[in-house]
Formats: sequence, C-alpha cells, structure tokens
Amino acid sequence: MTTEQTQLSLLACHTDEELLGSVLLYRLPEVKIDTAWKKLREEYRGITGSTANLPYTGLLTVLRAIGYTSATLYPTSKAHPPKFLATTRPIDRDDLHAAVTLWEQALLQTQADSFTFQYPSQIADLIAGTAPEQVQLWDQITRTTACIDAPGWVWTAAGWAIAEKLAAQTWEIDGKTVTFRRDLANCLQVWDRDLLWSNTWLAARGETLEDIADDEDDTDNAWKTAARYATLRLDVMMKSHPGLSHPVAVVQPSVSRLSNTLRSARTAWFEPRDAKGPLLNLELGGYGDRTHLNHTTRLALDGWTRLHGEHVFPRDKDDEFLAPSALDLSGPPGKLRALVPFAVSYPIGRGVGMYSQRELARHLSTVLDQPLVECVQVAGRRPFGNRRTTVEGRDTVLWDDENLPQILAASGCRKLRILALYRTQAMRTRMQMLLAYHFNRPDLAATGIGENKPVSLDDHIEVLFQPAPELLAHGEHHDQRPALVRQLHGLDAPENTRLLALCETEYDPKAWARQRRASKKTDSTVVNPDLLDAKHRVNGELAKHHVLAQFLTLYKPGRRNPRKKDREPTTDLELLGLELQGHHRGHMAIADMSRVAGLVHPRLTKALSSGPNGLKEPLVHVGLHLRQQRGERRIATDEPKLMWTLVALVPHGPYWQTLAYLPSEHASQGTWLDYAPANYHFRARPLPEGRRRDELLPRHIDRALYELGGHAGPAQGYVMYVSGAEARSIWPLLANKNLGKTPDATGQINKRPALPGFTLPPDQRPRAVVRVTSSSEDVARPALIERLRHLPEYDEPVTEEGKLATGLFQLEQAEQTFILCNLPHQFTGGARYARAGESYTRWGSSDPKEQAETWYSHTATEITVLHHPADQAPLTYGLAAARLCDHALHWEHRTQYPAPVHLGIQMDKDHPEYRRTVDPTDGDDDAQP
Repeated sequence: MTTEQTQLSLLACHTDEELLGSVLLYRLPEVKIDTAWKKLREEYRGITGSTANLPYTGLLTVLRAIGYTSATLYPTSKAHPPKFLATTRPIDRDDLHAAVTLWEQALLQTQADSFTFQYPSQIADLIAGTAPEQVQLWDQITRTTACIDAPGWVWTAAGWAIAEKLAAQTWEIDGKTVTFRRDLANCLQVWDRDLLWSNTWLAARGETLEDIADDEDDTDNAWKTAARYATLRLDVMMKSHPGLSHPVAVVQPSVSRLSNTLRSARTAWFEPRDAKGPLLNLELGGYGDRTHLNHTTRLALDGWTRLHGEHVFPRDKDDEFLAPSALDLSGPPGKLRALVPFAVSYPIGRGVGMYSQRELARHLSTVLDQPLVECVQVAGRRPFGNRRTTVEGRDTVLWDDENLPQILAASGCRKLRILALYRTQAMRTRMQMLLAYHFNRPDLAATGIGENKPVSLDDHIEVLFQPAPELLAHGEHHDQRPALVRQLHGLDAPENTRLLALCETEYDPKAWARQRRASKKTDSTVVNPDLLDAKHRVNGELAKHHVLAQFLTLYKPGRRNPRKKDREPTTDLELLGLELQGHHRGHMAIADMSRVAGLVHPRLTKALSSGPNGLKEPLVHVGLHLRQQRGERRIATDEPKLMWTLVALVPHGPYWQTLAYLPSEHASQGTWLDYAPANYHFRARPLPEGRRRDELLPRHIDRALYELGGHAGPAQGYVMYVSGAEARSIWPLLANKNLGKTPDATGQINKRPALPGFTLPPDQRPRAVVRVTSSSEDVARPALIERLRHLPEYDEPVTEEGKLATGLFQLEQAEQTFILCNLPHQFTGGARYARAGESYTRWGSSDPKEQAETWYSHTATEITVLHHPADQAPLTYGLAAARLCDHALHWEHRTQYPAPVHLGIQMDKDHPEYRRTVDPTDGDDDAQP
C-alpha cells in the first residue's frame, strides 16, 4: 500500500554550540559602575530636562562600528543600569575608552570645539579597565522542559554570529553572484549597485517615450523616466521555538525600496570607507526640509566622526536640520541610502516570491551547515470542511438558506432593516443594484426602490432609501451632524428589528495623502482632510441611535483579468451579477454588514466537528484581542488608549450566537451583549485609557470569563484563543520562556495570573488555551514542501518537491505547536502576475510590469496549545483553531486569526477613534497622477 507524508521546512535553521560561538564579557565593578551611571544620568537630566533613560544605543552604535562587532550593554532599564558589556570581538582598549569618552561629552551637550580625548570619565575608565572573559553563548541559555530562555544580549550576539556567516558567503542564484552586506542591527542587504532592482514608471505602465511626448496634460514627465531602485534585505533573528532546547536562526526577506531623498526618511545606511566594515544604521525624524537625525544617531555620529575622521554628510553647524545638499539622493544609489518611509506608489513591488524563499532557505542551511526547522502535515486541505463560498460575490448559502429566520434569531433579532444613505444618484443606483443582487431581488434593480419608506427584500430583510447629502458631506459642520442624524427616516424600527446602514462616502487615498502632507508644512493653509472627514463622525452618531454603519465609495473599474472568461447569464440574477462584476468593495460591504449583524451560518458546526480529531462536544469559542494605541503625539503627558475585546461564539444546537463583552465605562464590571448591540454601544463612546501593564487588566478579563458562564447554554466549557503578539507580556505562560512552568493552586506564576481565566475556580477555567501568532517576525515563513511517498517496492521513501501547501503542520519535537500554511488569496486568483516569482527571482525577470507587482509567497500562522485536558491530544484544539481561521464567517479566504479573535479585531477597527495611517509631509516618492 502506498502512503504519503507531506513535510514543510521553514525559513529557519537549527543552531548548535559551535555555530553560536563565544563572546567577550566585560563584568563591570558593580558598585562603582552603578554609582557612575546614576551620576551621569542625573547630569544628563539636569542639562536636557529629560526624564528618559540614558540613550545607550548611541554608544553601542559607535562600539559596533569601530570594532566590527556585536556590542550589548545589559541590563539597560532605569532601575538597573548596565552591569556588563558583551562583544563578539575584542575592542582595542584605547578605542573603547575614546568611544565612551566622546559619547559622554556628546550626551552632556559639550560644545563641538571643546571635545577632548582627555575628558575625565569614570565610566570610560571602568569599562576600558575591565579585562574581558570569554564565555560560550550556549552556556548562557536556560532550558526548561518545553523551551529556552536567555538574557537579551545573548540573542543579539547570536544573531550577529549568524549574520556574519551569511555575509561571508556568496549566493549563486539566477545566474547572479549575490553578496550580502551586514549592518549594525543584524540585518543584511544587497549593496552592490549592479544587483539592485530598478524600474521606471514609464516601463511599469507599459508606456514609451512616444506615448508621453503627445501628452499635453502632463508636461513634466521626468518622474516617469527617472529610475527607482530597490534591494533585497534580510532581517536575521534568533528565536526560541516551543519544544526546542536551542535557539533557531530565523531569516525574514523583504524588498526594500530606496528613496531618492532624505526628506521625511526614517531609516538610512552609510557605507564606510573600509569595505569590510558594517554599514552604519542611521535613524531620522522630522518631515520635509525639517528632517533631522534622531538623538541617539546624532550621538553616535559625533563619536564616529571624531574617531574615524569620516563625515557621513554635511550639516549646518547652527541648525539641527540636515543641510539641503544632504537631502537629495537622486540618481544611482551611492554611499548613503534611505528607505522610502511610508506606503507610496512605487514601480517596484513588494515581496520576493515563492522561488526566492525556497532558494534562500537552501542557502541558509548550506552556509550554517544546519538542517532547517521541519514540520509534518497532520491535516490537509480537505479535513478543514466547507468554507464560505460565493458566486460572483454573492453568499448564496447564507441569504438563500431556508433556516435564515433561525440564524437571525440566534443573533438576537428577527428582522434586519438597512438604511441606504446616499449623496449622489450614481451611488443610489449602485446601492440598489447591490442590494437587489445579494438578496435575490433582480426585479427591484429594474423597477427601482422607493424613497423614505421601508421596502421588503424578503420576509426578514427590508431596505429604506433616503438622500442624506449634508450628513454625508465632508466638512467642518460636525456640530450639525447629530441633528441631521435625528432627522433620518426609519430610526424608529419595530421591536426585534436590527438597524444597519449602508452609507456613501468619498475617499481618494492618494489625494488625501497629498493633502495631509501639505497641511503639515509650516505656514500651510491647507486643512488636514481627516479633520473634515464625515465618515467617522457619522459612524459614531449613528451608533448612538443603535445603527451600525458600513461605508461604500463610488465604484471605480479595476484591471480586468484578460484570461477570465465571462459566463453566459441564463437568469436575471446572473445578468445583474455580471453588471456588478469587479465591484469587490460593494460585495465586501454587504458581507461586512452580515458580520456586524452577528450572523453565523450553521455550517460552522459541521466544520468544527468533522473527522477523528474534530470537537465532539459543544464548546464556546472565545477570542481575546488586545491593542494599545498611542495618542496623536508621543509625549509623556499623553495617556495611551487600551482596547481589549472578548468575543464568544456560543452554540445553540446547530446555530451560533455571537456575543461580545462590553466593559463598563466607570466601573470594573461590564456585560455580555449580542455582537451587534455591543458594537453600537462601543462605537458610541470614546476608547478607554489604559496600558498593557495595568495590574487589574487580567482580573477584569477573568471577571468577564466568569460571567460568560451565564450565557453558555448547553455548552460544556469554553476554549480561549489569544492573539500572541499582543498579549504575551501580560500572562506568563503566553511567553515561550515560561513554557513548562506549572501554575500554583491559585492559577498564578510568580504572583501573576498564568493564563486568561486561570484565577477562576478550576471548573470555570477554560477547557483549552490556544495562542495564535500571525504575520509577525516571530513566525518563520514556510519555504520548502516535500512529499514523501512510501512505495511497497522500495525500502526508502520517494521524495517529490511540492510548491504549494495549505494544510496544518505539526512542528518537530513540539506536539503542542502547529503551523497553518497559508496562500495569499491574490496568489490563488487568476490575475496575470498573481504568481510572479513562483519559479524565478526578481533578478530573473525582464518584464517591467511584472517588477511593479507584488510577488506573493507562503505565509504562516503559528498555533500553540498552551493548556488542554490531559485525556485529549493538543491536535484537537490546534485543528479547531485552524478551522476557525480557514472557515471565515464573512470572507472567502482564510483570516489571520480564528473567527472570535478576528471578530474582535474588526470590532476594534470599526471604532471612530481607531488610529489610522500617518503620511509623510513630502511627496517626492509618490507616483504623480
């Protein structure tokens, strides 16, 4: 009998003692150095007025640059100043003393002409006078039964060792010999100008010089013909993995777009004269012509320049801002290079593609002489069950289901009323077509829907169209919007009728970005469009009247896939769907309305229970989302916002009730509500202030979980899903370093709640706790897929290389950790360049249009079962989390997090005060319209 096994190798390598090597440890005289650090900090605060910690990064940058070494001070907190220095290479004693001396003088704002190497520095004397001892990094790692831990400096030094080895070996790929240049932050990048990727807007758009010669509307075409550049950058990190007793070397590749100006740049590099020296990392701040070096970079360059006599760029002596001559980086990249600071249009796309990731993994394994981290498939695509599917954007399964009344009842209502609010006739027509199509009433698209009165779409859904031009118009009349909302028809809905709104809005991302940047310039008369935006004000005002708003922009036809063949319509509904083809935003707006209404199709029940590893008993699925949001300005007096949501999917037979917890505004006790009411109450009030480190936060969450018991119905417990990237600092067992530790009888570790719900009595604690981490640098990317076929006639398995995988894989040596291998939905689409990079790198592409596209590759979601019943395998709950990602409730593709966490994230994003993108003030890197 032939059997098959699929293996997945990640873009991460094992390490051993020899690979990590050793460091030189300067153990500083504890009492004397503590006194010296505290004295320096008091002087620094007295001069600058700052209450912050000392900027040690500036000193470390100089030490790394002059010694070609990793350099780390530890610890570096306010309460515990550094007690030792760790370097991977010896630094000359005189150079070490000089670097500390110069840094200290720069720190105390010594006049430039008063700097001296004879400056008396106790700290310099203590550090330079300490004889280093050689220690093995391997010996600094603490091992538990389930993972490892080490001080921060160990991870930094180990990462430097890996980056150094990768920089020493060339990479042969697509006929190119690629050399990586190391910087001071354990990153590598291709620096050779001949190996940079370049493109122009003219070529990216398929135009020629003849095409633009006749363009009378655009006389300045220089931006179209100017070459833009990008490079391959590798972030090298050392990480711990559950179940492994040694660190793992993780490499994250990316396409770094190079800017043609330093204006508004945030990250830059300078190439020193010595070709063997690492690139200098430069951090900048400010906008436009007021761009400047940040404080720690300025300190580092002061020391670097005086030690090496090598200036990075000119700067006016009496001006903190960079000289105008230093801001221009146009032309081929030189010794100073900067990243494009924000998301802008660019003729070189993002992503390195599938092939580059696979070959980079092989190169990593060869250079380090270590095997890649491997996983074994435990569930393929089929065991996930039927996910949500649509026909030309329409969810036929949900809206045509004969059990829709029961689905509505489970959500907490019996009827939906949709208020269609519009400004323009074009949007009214579009809304009418969308609603007629999705609710299977093509006759209404032809005959029209009346104004200002409810019109039934079916027995349970009605729509009320009405113009609201003044309410929806952008402008400064925000004080008038409450009265305009009260004048709307249809707010007095009958009992058990849920109110939704489909609203027109106007938004041009590029135009608004330019206007934002213009508004931030000195003496600008341009108003920031965000201050005039009607969307978020209308959203909040409608929520006060228990109306959940969804906004829709005017339809703009996108690029049509030339390979897609249109179906011949046979019914009026199919003909209407053909007219709406490509209106993805409209289809998603209707889908999102079903999400905020709290509708869950009963197919979820079958998906969770199917197969031998499915859940065989009814359980509540609870998702915790947590996010801390800073204010408009990052200053000490600005109290951050703390947003946390708990969303529960509660089974009632085959149907599901969606609940969300609403914390009280003025007390610790909140309440569980149906998802829709919780959303409109949440949107109608400001985000609460708070921080992740608030001691009472875990207690509030446990109180909410305790109260959930009164809403659980026939369920026999609950499973807790937690976003690992946001919450691992709050509960000890969410962090890898604490895995294997056992909570005490009160559910605590070191007097802190071990996991969410663990301070409750044992019978009220979660059945299982699952940590889910997605799209994070902590998760290694999938790289190699191999299928092992065991044939009866052969002793050894036959290996076949695969290219795609979407199953659930179990991490080697870790039965509780799983990798859900994902494919971006754009990759699976039929667009012309959707699979660019599948069989070659960007060096192997000669098509400028292809270079301008995003090159997609596998992504991963890490699922770790931290707690589960002793009589059940972790796979049961790992697979449940994977199915809740795969079985998106209102989306055709997988979500990054399980459904209850995803619903909490979307609830957070829908709040009017949710922080959105901030753009630079300079538009040199924008594609011109």
